[in-house]
Amino acid sequence: MKHLNKYLSLALALVLCLSLAACGESNEDYGDDGSDYNLYGVPDSFEGLVKDSEQMANLYIYGGAWTGEDGGTLIVANNDEGDEVRFALYDIDEELTASGFIQFVPDYDYDYFYNEHDGVAYRSWFDEVGALHVAELGTFTLMTGDAPGENTGDIDFEMMAGTWYLDAEADAPSILVFDENGGWELLERPGGDGDPTMVDCGTIQVERSGEETLYYAVSTRFADVTYDFTLIDSSTMYWGGEYDCYQKMA
Repeated sequence: MKHLNKYLSLALALVLCLSLAACGESNEDYGDDGSDYNLYGVPDSFEGLVKDSEQMANLYIYGGAWTGEDGGTLIVANNDEGDEVRFALYDIDEELTASGFIQFVPDYDYDYFYNEHDGVAYRSWFDEVGALHVAELGTFTLMTGDAPGENTGDIDFEMMAGTWYLDAEADAPSILVFDENGGWELLERPGGDGDPTMVDCGTIQVERSGEETLYYAVSTRFADVTYDFTLIDSSTMYWGGEYDCYQKMA
């Protein structure tokens, strides 16, 4: 029994030492600057992230335009093929300073912004008020608009958010889906029948001309493809050059 107690005491002491060592290595600060609880001390940056389309970040989390604390602009959208979530970071003078792709890293359980300019991946997280932090690249707040220099006034994307059906028909051959961050998807039924399939997607761009507000759905899948649309009210819009009528249904 004395030998057993001795071994148990040594085992408990070893566990305690390991626990203290682990605590000493972790980064548990959550400061006023929005730093997160990084409990496991994962790296804020590392080199050589290998691109994996199956681990690409969720566009609905990052998609749109973000303004930086330093006056810069961060743009996030899908690439033309739709298999990458891309970002571009512009400084206050509208000069491109970083760009690349956003990818989830399972080993660290975080999304990382891989900057193709310097070959470094930077950890990202959101703070409790919804601001986006990207290690070393900056802190950003979601805004409207799609590129530096464009009008980024207040747009009620929440009002647009929902599913819109061509001619208000539940089995419509064409369907539009808008999210609360200014992203959109165009779905069509092959041959006008069957399950809807996504054929295009992108972000909403807004321009103002006097008292008139102009809306454009800019494709992030196809180069130089843009659809203009007109909002009649919170549940009716005319889309594209043919002015097809879509209505939002509950």
